[in-house]
Amino acid sequence: MLNKMWKILFLLFLISCADDTITNSGTEINPENLNIMTWNIESFPKTNQTIGYVTQIINSLDVDIIALQEITNQSSLIELANSLNGNWDYSFYSNDSWGLAYLINTDNISVTQNPYSILQQYDYEFAGRPPYVLEFNYNNQEIILMNIHFKCCDGSEQRRADASYYLDDYIYNNLYSDNVIVLGDFNDSLIDDENVFDVFLNKPQEYTFADYPMAQQNNEWAYWSFPTWPSHIDHILISNELFDEYQNEESICNTLLVDQNFSNYASYDDNVSDHRPVIISLKIN
Repeated sequence: MLNKMWKILFLLFLISCADDTITNSGTEINPENLNIMTWNIESFPKTNQTIGYVTQIINSLDVDIIALQEITNQSSLIELANSLNGNWDYSFYSNDSWGLAYLINTDNISVTQNPYSILQQYDYEFAGRPPYVLEFNYNNQEIILMNIHFKCCDGSEQRRADASYYLDDYIYNNLYSDNVIVLGDFNDSLIDDENVFDVFLNKPQEYTFADYPMAQQNNEWAYWSFPTWPSHIDHILISNELFDEYQNEESICNTLLVDQNFSNYASYDDNVSDHRPVIISLKIN
């Protein structure tokens, strides 16, 4: 009886704050664009309030696809998908305790092939989390997403560099003329000497990190995806086939400061994640 009453009270709390508390934190997202977000949603769900908070955050955004990292509970992912406004599907892959997943707004997105993992032969380099691929159609354009979560921490730089090398090699040999977006928790900065992402950074005619302007900023609390380290380690990499769309004045790539909806960052960290989401909004003609 007490458990049922608690659930009712919590639901009333969510309803009362849904319109007033959670916003898109000042980032203007054009609903007519293709809007794709990456979010390491740490050990999802962290608490019994996480699904409610995440639902409010996503519902405040005009987003079409969300690439998620660190999903620990598939049934909670399903509950989240079912709680969102509109018609959402999900897909999930786990080879260890931290799974990769997609949430897909099927009102706007047509999935053309069931999601699949690649480069499983390099399990060590990818820390047991090989890239998880989603192929879809938007506005008559075929686009390929690769959701990644590289190995973390100092001492693992070579594994991240090797994973980047194998990913570039796969794209070159299999997706050379395709619209490709690689996004997720890359677990390293874009700006330092002997960068682990040099295989991409040294090919500016072929790739660009759409979030690079965020990484160049010095105010971590205003721009970075992992401000408590502080660092900006969640990235969105696009192939040259999407350069024109990215350079359109109506396209943006920003870190979403969703933690500003909470009393402080610690409250956001305790209930949602230690990472902020990063979004790309592309004008697709």
